[in-house]
Amino acid sequence: MHLQPVSPSYLFADCRVAQGPDGSLSLITPDGQQHDEVAVFRGFPLSAPDGPVSFIGADGQELLWVSSLEQTPDGLRQLLQERLAADEFLPRIEAIESVSRAEPGTWQVRTDRGRQQFELAAADGVAWHPDGGVTITDRDGICYVIPAVRLLDRRSRRLLERHG
Repeated sequence: MHLQPVSPSYLFADCRVAQGPDGSLSLITPDGQQHDEVAVFRGFPLSAPDGPVSFIGADGQELLWVSSLEQTPDGLRQLLQERLAADEFLPRIEAIESVSRAEPGTWQVRTDRGRQQFELAAADGVAWHPDGGVTITDRDGICYVIPAVRLLDRRSRRLLERHG
């Protein structure tokens, strides 16, 4: 596929980024080589969700590392933020409604994607992070994130602290 942008292309770090007619991203590197079907991933999705991003080619090789989306032009930043939001599946827990006392515990939570019920993967399925966040892994391998425990309501914090 050759670059036929449906939106403007963006020049950044001597590379050109454009979205093709099918919605896929293309990257032209400084040497003129075009990479189609480029994927964009957060460098540190849990510890620095607003931090660096990586452009990965169809062959799995990293093509470009961007230290911060703030370094990119406004239009490109918006395109990348929309792409990252659509591609990632990391539900954010807004409230914990109940946790069973049985092992493994059954959790009922309210997330940014609606209500969910899941079983904890194992007794150590709750991981506390130094920045005040928590990730919870269910038995299907889905990770739920609580970016800042201190922002949860009092009841949710109490239920969570039983697993701390």
